Amino acid sequence: MSSGRQAWRRVQRVPEDWPLLHLEAAVPPWGPALAVGGMVRHQLRLDLADLGQLGPETRAIPLHCVWGWSRPDVSWDGVGLDRVLELAEPEGGYVTVVAASDVYSSCLPVEDAVRGLLAWRRDGKELPCEAGGPLRYVGPPDHWGYKGVKWAARVTVGDRFVPGFWEARVADPVGHIPEEVELP
Repeated sequence: MSSGRQAWRRVQRVPEDWPLLHLEAAVPPWGPALAVGGMVRHQLRLDLADLGQLGPETRAIPLHCVWGWSRPDVSWDGVGLDRVLELAEPEGGYVTVVAASDVYSSCLPVEDAVRGLLAWRRDGKELPCEAGGPLRYVGPPDHWGYKGVKWAARVTVGDRFVPGFWEARVADPVGHIPEEVELP
């Protein structure tokens, strides 16, 4: 006998072009440096040149949007958030990345946040402003795209989960992609 519940399966589509989705009315101006603070031993202000000297790398991190699209083959150039936090020496268990506009932020446990990348290039090209340039936090590959942050301007370490814009509005603030979602 059936329990009456049907298993659902959603298939993500791959758009030809990058959808431009953001909450800000206009692209916010990015300040001269990324600020790192909160519960850390060392407060930091790192400009793009400083970040580039931390050991830039290229990572393949797919982007999966809860609105039903995915970009599975994306190459990002930047520096791992783990490298930045090694310098700051976090003393809390959560990381909040905040956009330059203060409209958008995302919070992750440190162990997830450090798997993300502070990116300045996508697919070998400078990250366009409309896509979060000059600096975008790309979240871990097993999380929804809303865990990333365009125009990343501030990283704050704390001792509790602080819901960001989407995290306060969705059923899963943690942001793990469910097994029921078929990824390309």
